[in-house]
Amino acid sequence: MQKPQKSPKIMSNKPLPWPYQAKEARDRSAEEAMYIVNQLKPLIDGVPMVEADWVRRVARAVLAAETILRHLEMQGAPTRPL
Repeated sequence: MQKPQKSPKIMSNKPLPWPYQAKEARDRSAEEAMYIVNQLKPLIDGVPMVEADWVRRVARAVLAAETILRHLEMQGAPTRPL
């Protein structure tokens, strides 16, 4: 009698252990923070641009800041919803 064949292992999206989750949140937050700096620095430096570009850069920076908040919340940071 033949042994039953094992089914192939299916990869799951199990959550990472806490230290790895925190590292991932830290690294992603740092990337988003750098994005914010890159979006706002030309405004601070007084680089000439049309108003639409100015508004777009500020909006992108706000969205990146919200992403940072979501990463921190996933690690237990007590923030209040907007």
